[in-house]
Amino acid sequence: MMFISKFNKLIRNKFVWSGFAFIVILSFVAWQTQTGAVSEEETKNAAGMLDGKPVPAAEMSSAYFNSYLYMSLMVGRPLKMTPRVDEALKHMAWRRLIALRGAQEVRLTSSSEEVVAAIQQQPFFQEKGRFSRERYAAFVQQFLANLRATENQFENHIRQEILLSKARLMLAQAAWVAPLETEQVYHQLYDTFIVSYVMLTRDELEHTVKVSDAEARAYFVAHTNDFIIPEKMRVKYVTFPFARFLDEGAVEDADLRSYYDEHIEDFTTRGTGDLLSARSFEEVEDTLRDRLAQEAASTAAGEHAAEFEVALAPDRKGQAPSFETAARAAGLAVATSEVFTLNDRITGLPVGLDFNKAAFALRPTSDDYFSYPILGSNAFYLLAFENKTDQRIPAFDEVRSAARRAALEQAVSNKLAQTAAAIHQTVADALGRGRTFEQAIRPYHLEVITTDPFAVRTGLDMEDTAVFYELTKNILFLNPGELTDAIPIEGGVVIGHVDSRIMADRTLLESIKNELGQYIRKRREDFAFREWEEYLLATHKFEDTAAKKKAAAEDSDEAEQATDDEMQTTGDEKENDIVD
Repeated sequence: MMFISKFNKLIRNKFVWSGFAFIVILSFVAWQTQTGAVSEEETKNAAGMLDGKPVPAAEMSSAYFNSYLYMSLMVGRPLKMTPRVDEALKHMAWRRLIALRGAQEVRLTSSSEEVVAAIQQQPFFQEKGRFSRERYAAFVQQFLANLRATENQFENHIRQEILLSKARLMLAQAAWVAPLETEQVYHQLYDTFIVSYVMLTRDELEHTVKVSDAEARAYFVAHTNDFIIPEKMRVKYVTFPFARFLDEGAVEDADLRSYYDEHIEDFTTRGTGDLLSARSFEEVEDTLRDRLAQEAASTAAGEHAAEFEVALAPDRKGQAPSFETAARAAGLAVATSEVFTLNDRITGLPVGLDFNKAAFALRPTSDDYFSYPILGSNAFYLLAFENKTDQRIPAFDEVRSAARRAALEQAVSNKLAQTAAAIHQTVADALGRGRTFEQAIRPYHLEVITTDPFAVRTGLDMEDTAVFYELTKNILFLNPGELTDAIPIEGGVVIGHVDSRIMADRTLLESIKNELGQYIRKRREDFAFREWEEYLLATHKFEDTAAKKKAAAEDSDEAEQATDDEMQTTGDEKENDIVD
């Protein structure tokens, strides 16, 4: 369901554009001439800054949503959101936003007729060569609904894609592929190679390297930050397991039917001829009953955990039960965790890092020593402060073994690089004197491996595909008898030699040169468009104020925590002075 990937082709067939220089020169001219004061409120709520002017959060939010929609349409399913995906989408969103502004500044437009035509000509929405309203309706009701996107949002997305396609076409006028380039790519893909190579591994050298105590100490001094012992936490906690509140008999038949109707897409599959069909209610009734019972149990567990949280809060007089007293009154067992860091997985507890973050946010005060309910995989948890140790730099003796291992690791890496460089130079000199690769490598007692004849296009059946991949990248521009550089691979280094390279028949080139040229041009156009977006961001002094605010908030939290810890320590010292 590669919907968007076909829009560029569609638009390219309808419009012919020129003037690459025009868009580069005129983009954002209006920005440079606009004046006017920027209010403090606008700056405060801005998602970022361009040319010193705030970008409305709503504009950035729209760009982010459309970037998410673009990628979801490309892969044919909702993206699984992770911090890494989120960061990538944010960068895509800023590039999208700046490109749309650039396209609009040079008065590129996309009409409603173009949007309709773009949608109607998508193969996925056609049946027997004609646009099918039923297929489009199913797409809106199922796929888009699963993305929490509306039909209007999708149509607006297509409108933006048409604008971006027109801008891309303008830039594409500068992309030219010389016949020689096409021929070079052809030979890289279709020439037949035979390659010999040797591998030098870390394991082979490790026994030759020794690290003294003084060297380990010197490494520790030079890399002290690598050995910092992070702050550690131990908490008490009570558990509210979902299973305790599970009751399948409490699920009403009417609720099951309603859930089935609202989530029909979950039970829909694609059959013969791309037709959609849903499993009957009777087929999925037991599954639904279990699902709703699990959801109800999770909700009940969360509610009981929230009630326990309320029971821990001090009253108006500042009085509150201890964690243990409140747990005993609620019939809950108090457990104590192992000592853990912020990023440790806690043994025996089916929880994620939210548990750790909540734990490290606790303070030993009557209001802040307990957490809000934390969701695990099969229960809610409520935590209480037990003890915490600060981050510190250890003495060398505490980490002597770790420092020695790290120093040895670095020493082996250095020895590997030096040895590989020496072998490469010696072999290159020997080849220059007319020796064969095997003769040149013989003094080093390394096994020479020779491949079968292969072409890059078809690949080679090798046990170590990573080695083949790295070798292939390095031989594409080499002639017979030439040596690759020393190529780093996991656990070692590879040195390759092109034994032979048989040029591919030019007859085939004549039949595919147009396709190859189009491929090269498309890659070049994509690169040019991305570079244009990045150029615009840099030229217009892009500032990601949202990211800065996030970093500042994190710094503020750390500072607040440090201040709280210091105040607590100071209070304890004063109390000790009074006692004394």
